[in-house]
Amino acid sequence: MNLKALGYWKSDEMSDFPDPLELVDSAWDSGEREIISDYLCQGQTARTFMGSSRCRLCGKSNGSSELTDGEYIWPSGLGHYVMDHSVRLPAEFVQHVFRSRQVLDEAEVELTWWMEESARFQVRIKHDG
Repeated sequence: MNLKALGYWKSDEMSDFPDPLELVDSAWDSGEREIISDYLCQGQTARTFMGSSRCRLCGKSNGSSELTDGEYIWPSGLGHYVMDHSVRLPAEFVQHVFRSRQVLDEAEVELTWWMEESARFQVRIKHDG
């Protein structure tokens, strides 16, 4: 399985990576930025590391893990770059976020499974207890 990486910045060890300062787009709509930032902050933890990263733009402590949605992987502090510094992410990723949200918005919630499973569990507890 391959995950597409985003939000990894230029450093002494990774000199070919982008500089977040060069991706700042102060005209980026704040509502869209908030949606993208929230999505990034709610990813599933993929890996956790010792120590904490610092924001390359303001120095704020910015997390020590990587998050994923199963298709992309990013440092846990990427939402901070988007929300607080207007660091623009690729259009492909922004579209991915909005497609993912649309799928969830249009999904119907099926309660029958939960009701049946919880009833089975209650019977088992009464029987075993």
